Amino acid sequence: RSGRAGREAPGKAFRLYTERAFEELAATTPPEIQRTNLASVVLQLKAYGIEDVLGFDFLDAPPRAAILRALELLYALGALDDKGTLTKPIGTSMSRLPVDPQFGKVGR
Repeated sequence: RSGRAGREAPGKAFRLYTERAFEELAATTPPEIQRTNLASVVLQLKAYGIEDVLGFDFLDAPPRAAILRALELLYALGALDDKGTLTKPIGTSMSRLPVDPQFGKVGR
């Protein structure tokens, strides 16, 4: 990375792309929460006792549709009941595992 080269001692950066490709890169990327599966996030919020995940004040709000997909997936996995409440023991157990909910369900 050019930000590291030359910082502590003389160095060079060898980019593996053309200058034109570099100029076409976006200045920043969208926040991860706006472009990934939110099942783990929603499961953790539910485990912390936050029932209204659609109304939760995220720093960078994810698309509403992504939250709804996460809720549907967690319901299909048995982690949430038909009211959106964390189930026991499945939902609470899944929320304690440091893996995506789909993998947590496999272990049950």
